[in-house]
Amino acid sequence: MSEIFQLIQKKNLKTTAIVGMTKNVGKTVTFNHIAKELVESEIRVGLISAGYDGERFDRLTLKEKPRILAPVGVLVATAEACFNAADAGLEFLEKSSFVTPLGPVMVGRVTEAGRVELAGPGSISGLRELIGMMSRRGSAQVLVDGAINRIASASPAVSDGTILATGASLGPTMDDVVKKTVFRRTIMETPPVEDNLLLKSVYKGLTKGNAVLLHREGNGYRVEAIREMIPLLAGTRIINKCRRETAALVFGGALVDNNLQDMMELYKHPPAVIVRDATRLFVSPEIYWRYLKRGGRIMALEKINLIAVTLNPTDPMGRDYDPEMFLKIMGEALHPCPVFDLVLQKKHLS
Repeated sequence: MSEIFQLIQKKNLKTTAIVGMTKNVGKTVTFNHIAKELVESEIRVGLISAGYDGERFDRLTLKEKPRILAPVGVLVATAEACFNAADAGLEFLEKSSFVTPLGPVMVGRVTEAGRVELAGPGSISGLRELIGMMSRRGSAQVLVDGAINRIASASPAVSDGTILATGASLGPTMDDVVKKTVFRRTIMETPPVEDNLLLKSVYKGLTKGNAVLLHREGNGYRVEAIREMIPLLAGTRIINKCRRETAALVFGGALVDNNLQDMMELYKHPPAVIVRDATRLFVSPEIYWRYLKRGGRIMALEKINLIAVTLNPTDPMGRDYDPEMFLKIMGEALHPCPVFDLVLQKKHLS
């Protein structure tokens, strides 16, 4: 079995998300590779997707895109239209409560190997429901297919571990691809809150609102919760309530560039920012690094477990790289995170 498979088994992951940074970076190749090895090891596996690309052919190249290969015995969850159109033979087992534009999401068992398009919920709650259904049906491990714009699949509330797929199609030059991948790795590895008193105060505030201000008070913190119907608006309100004694701001929803820029205008040395997990961070490299250089900190309540990065050195638009060289450069840039080329069947050796 491959080293990436052994890594998943060593870490005892029950749910693994495979997240692609953009199209044509080998996400589906990685997904199929791991699913195949799980089945060959006689491990019962479930396959689900966070959302749906809806494209059988690439818009630019008009070439057929890779599809999920479902071996006999695996469980799959997909929307009714995809379920009925699957090349694989599927035995219907159960219908979920989640409905997509392609119909309700249905769970079935593969009785005849073949291709299947996975369409599922993009929400954490929807993915958790499907994972629970598959576990009750006997799946020992679940693979979640996702893309960078559907990064909820990488949330610790969904997956025990995440594999990031990147490749030549991410940028016009290798340097650009490396920088974008390194930044995404940095974001995904946002450190957790380690101060127990701070952590306790954060959770206390989040029971009352979807954003929280923590003000220094004696040896602890005074909690001020903000409740808004739209979490992003709570972010705006929380910044407007900042004071000199504010130690941290907690965003229950997304954190965006404007939030960090507003705080840098208010503070010479901005306070700490806390998000639920790194899937809530939608910030550019420029603003992110500027905030940290000003002394600000960005932390998460739960840390994403990034276990590996996979590479695709080819690009349908023709910007291909030598596989050995690409693996070496990306491996050195992403060290100590394990980096694999599954087609080349090699891992970067640090």
